[in-house]
Amino acid sequence: MEVKTSRVPNAQVLGSAIGMKVVEDVPYITGLDQFLGGEITTATRDYLKDMGAASASNGAVGLYHVENLTPEAVEQGRDLLTENYQTYTIDDAEIERVIRSYPVMWRKAEAKPRLCFIGCPHLSLQQLESWSDAIVGALSKRGRTKVAIPTILCAAPDVIEAFAKDRARYEQLQATGARLTSICALMYMNNPLCAKKPVITNSNKLRTYTTAKFMLDDEILEQIVNG
Repeated sequence: MEVKTSRVPNAQVLGSAIGMKVVEDVPYITGLDQFLGGEITTATRDYLKDMGAASASNGAVGLYHVENLTPEAVEQGRDLLTENYQTYTIDDAEIERVIRSYPVMWRKAEAKPRLCFIGCPHLSLQQLESWSDAIVGALSKRGRTKVAIPTILCAAPDVIEAFAKDRARYEQLQATGARLTSICALMYMNNPLCAKKPVITNSNKLRTYTTAKFMLDDEILEQIVNG
């Protein structure tokens, strides 16, 4: 899989694109290290987590090698490639094509969102902090204090506990009306009442298994602030 995009692709869209192409094969991904670097940092781990989850939920096994980054790819390089391997290119046009291919499963495609889920797979502490700052900052910039639609951020119990220790940030997020949960968003969406609602999410996994509509992070933030 050759990543030839002009900027770092959304992890969940990239994972979706990879999953639909490779299916049961294990992809060897090139070009991604130019954006992620050659070291497994917290941010890189979060990106790979989201990419792998999207890949697995879109038909693949969720395993992968990233050239110059993941351990076996660093150790063995292109020796990991099998004989007569196929090459696929993922560029800006392919990313856009994949996004446009996602169906809208709402009863009324033009309906206004009534609920937003962020974090499937669950958010890491860094991701939760980032989303909190983004929501609070966007609301403040527009002179608002409350989210326009109910917004639920999903994270593991220990992550929420660690986040709550930063009382200022925790209370700022709570004041916006956004809520935290350790329950998987899939569990909510399996409820027939939730499934009937026009729900938006930044999760490709949730989009795949439920009626939730996928949106990019900046689009999600716009909906959260303005509705």
